[in-house]
Amino acid sequence: MNIKESHQQLEATRHRLWLHSQYLKIYEDQLALLNRAGPERAAPTDARIRQTRAHLAADSDLLEAQTRALVAAIDGLADPRIQAIMVRRYLNNQSFAEIAAAMTYDLRWVYRLHQRGLAAAESA
Repeated sequence: MNIKESHQQLEATRHRLWLHSQYLKIYEDQLALLNRAGPERAAPTDARIRQTRAHLAADSDLLEAQTRALVAAIDGLADPRIQAIMVRRYLNNQSFAEIAAAMTYDLRWVYRLHQRGLAAAESA
């Protein structure tokens, strides 16, 4: 798998984690309201909370594995300039313009180095 695909999967997992955390907040608020009405009415919501926490744990483990794989792919690149660009782009989510400004490179040079990095990672 190449770096771009790894990054896309990483972002999808981050999004799922965010969604599950939002659902968990909603379910916990709902559970608090249902507990006032009676514990027997809260059982389905309690089950949803357990299920959502399980999803959060699984996605957290997946995110960690995906991040390690992406870091390993970037660390496998020989040129430290390309590594720096890839880290900024795919781990720090910086735009190419931000990368060029931070590294004091011309934007076109950042694009070229990025393409070299993708090609090197693909062939590795």
